[in-house]
Amino acid sequence: NKPAWQSSTYGPYGADRAVDGQYTDLDGWAGQCAASDVGQRSAEWRVDLGGVKNIHHVFLQYATNNDVWGTLSYYLIHSIYVN
Repeated sequence: NKPAWQSSTYGPYGADRAVDGQYTDLDGWAGQCAASDVGQRSAEWRVDLGGVKNIHHVFLQYATNNDVWGTLSYYLIHSIYVN
């Protein structure tokens, strides 16, 4: 629930959806996922934490369309730990 920005946005699926703490519905169009514009090879997200913070880790999860993990080859899940 912090101000967020992304380099390109597909429709209403902006960066604010990526920082609201909601991730129970991983369908890309359900309103809980951010989406970059079509054809983008990379994306950049920024979050204003409001000051200097101690960050334990950052978790990024790809929209899976609520399919069972491992049934499609396009799943990507990244965890980035910041020391």
